[in-house]
Amino acid sequence: MSAFIADRTLVELVPLDASHVDHIMSWVNDREIVGNLAAFSGKPFTRDDELQYIAKMAVSKEDRVFSIFAPSAKSEERKYLGQCGIHQIFRRSRVARASLIVADRGDMGKGVGSAALARLLDVAFQAAPAGEALHKIWLMCFRENERARRTYARLGFIEEGVLREEYLHEDRHRDMVRMSVLAREWALPS
Repeated sequence: MSAFIADRTLVELVPLDASHVDHIMSWVNDREIVGNLAAFSGKPFTRDDELQYIAKMAVSKEDRVFSIFAPSAKSEERKYLGQCGIHQIFRRSRVARASLIVADRGDMGKGVGSAALARLLDVAFQAAPAGEALHKIWLMCFRENERARRTYARLGFIEEGVLREEYLHEDRHRDMVRMSVLAREWALPS
């Protein structure tokens, strides 16, 4: 059971949709938010790139991606907060990778990321794709990102190991820490 349960009421997860593309474009090329995500493509992401990604995720059997919004009675008035997802779903072992982006620095440090990750873990461990709950969720973060590592640890993630000089960021190879949480360690809401 996780030692800390985030305030899930802070966020709503909405399945990724093409109507969210302009929200995504507000951060996807911002190096302060995503590091060098664009380095994978070798160029900044365009609106068309993002629309293609959204279409690909809509039919993917290995991914479930959500936009994060602040709850509101009227869906058109919801504040966009970021993205999260379950990726690389390996059904045989029931293991997958989590991703999370809080899109605006002004929303960081307010519990949004913890709440979104808690909701994502709820989805993964109780209503996963193909009707099977997942067994394990893992993620990666920069070794020097102590804040993220503390947040993940509060949610019950355990450090599994360090991948030395795994990721090139700002002209330097960085160590990455892999962390995970098992379904039996996660406190599902009652």
